Amino acid sequence: MVEYILVVDDRSSIRRLFAEVLASAGYASKQVGSGDECLGYALSENKPSLILLDNNMPDICGLDVLQLLKMNESAKHIPVIMVSGEEIEELAKKQGAQGVLMKPFDIYELLDRIRMVFA
Repeated sequence: MVEYILVVDDRSSIRRLFAEVLASAGYASKQVGSGDECLGYALSENKPSLILLDNNMPDICGLDVLQLLKMNESAKHIPVIMVSGEEIEELAKKQGAQGVLMKPFDIYELLDRIRMVFA
């Protein structure tokens, strides 16, 4: 099974940025634009090794996606780092997130957080 990072953000420019940064750091990634797509990949046979999950999305917010992931037996073990411009850290961690990356963020902080999950 191939390990990869699933990037979930409704803005294509953010998804492209994440894809470039992750590729340059040696990580494989898949980018999706909705919470529903995130759930589809997280519940598939080829599960991601980590999910970078935006909170503010039009179809279903990231915190709701996180809650659904953590309630599912086959997906609850996937580490999730929430990405948000809102102060959601306490709630996200209570729901099972590995952490929250506040927008705007530094690319090196993102990579440090990812390395900590994979350490």
